[in-house]
Formats: sequence, C-alpha cells, structure tokens
Amino acid sequence: MSLQRITLVLVITTVAAVGFWLGRDAEERLELFLAPSAHTPELFMEHFTTLVTGSDGAPRYRLSGERMEQYQLDGSSLVDTPVMVIHREDGADWTVSSEQGWISPRGDEVHLLGTVHMTRPAMEQDPALDIHTRDVTVWPGPRRADTEAHVAIRSALYRVDGTGMRADLETSELELLHEADGTYFP
Repeated sequence: MSLQRITLVLVITTVAAVGFWLGRDAEERLELFLAPSAHTPELFMEHFTTLVTGSDGAPRYRLSGERMEQYQLDGSSLVDTPVMVIHREDGADWTVSSEQGWISPRGDEVHLLGTVHMTRPAMEQDPALDIHTRDVTVWPGPRRADTEAHVAIRSALYRVDGTGMRADLETSELELLHEADGTYFP
C-alpha cells in the first residue's frame, strides 16, 4: 500500500471516530433540552445578592449566597450557603445563615437546611441574641421562622435551650415548644 492510501484510511477513520464520539450523547443532550427534568436548572447565579421590597418599596429582606439554581419545572430554587437579612422597621435586623436553602417558586417560604445561625443586634431594652439550631423554615412576608430541632439561645442576660421554636422576627418573640431549660444572669 502506498503512503497516500494509508494516510487517507487514517484520516477517514479519525473523522469517523470523532463523529461517533461527538454524536454519542447528542440524543441525551437534545432530550434534556426538550424535556427538562425536575433537576434541570433554568438559570444560576454565583456570588449573588437579591433585595426583596414590599409594595411600598421598603426593603423586606436581602438574600445572598455562593450559588443559586432555579429549576424549570416548578420554579423553586436551591441556594448554597444562604445568608438572609430580614429587615425590621426599628433597624434591629435579623441575620439568618445556613449550609443550604430551598426557596419556594413564589418566594414566600424559605427552608434553611443544615446548621442554622440566627442573630439580632441589641435593641433599646433587649440584649443582642445569638441562636443556633438546624433546619429552619422562614416565611419572609409575615417575618416568622419555625424549627422542630434543638435550639440554643444566648444573650448577655440569659441562656435558654429547648426543642422546637416559633419565632416572630418582627417582634423578636421566641417560643420554645418542648423541654425548655434556661438560666438568667442578674
């Protein structure tokens, strides 16, 4: 065989192999494009901050995180390392952070998953609050938060531990649901 024929056979074989390699997943990619699954993100953002305002234009809450993916089928979103700042009229904003978060399609419910840390700065008559728990559901509209997990609340005046908590983040009223035990420092 001549060198030209060997070169031609090698070129044709290479082109056929590359064509096969590129086309082998084409159907799967086309199927993902035409029929997205519940786990197909519609869009994503990295190192983001979102500010949500009320109808009067006043800030309601700010959400930031490392990455957010919004899903096509239901409009829900997943957030890596979310930090939520819930604005209050008196300026003592709550900051809530966690390992991961899920946001409902309408944005009216946020599940903060894994370790959750909640803080509120000192107010006129109340000391700063520091809360550690897990798996908190936040309703940003009414500024409420709930968890069924163990809760540790710390301030300069007291320490309280319990299981389960309902929190009104507008008034800073906290209700421990079970096995509450506290110490007050006079």
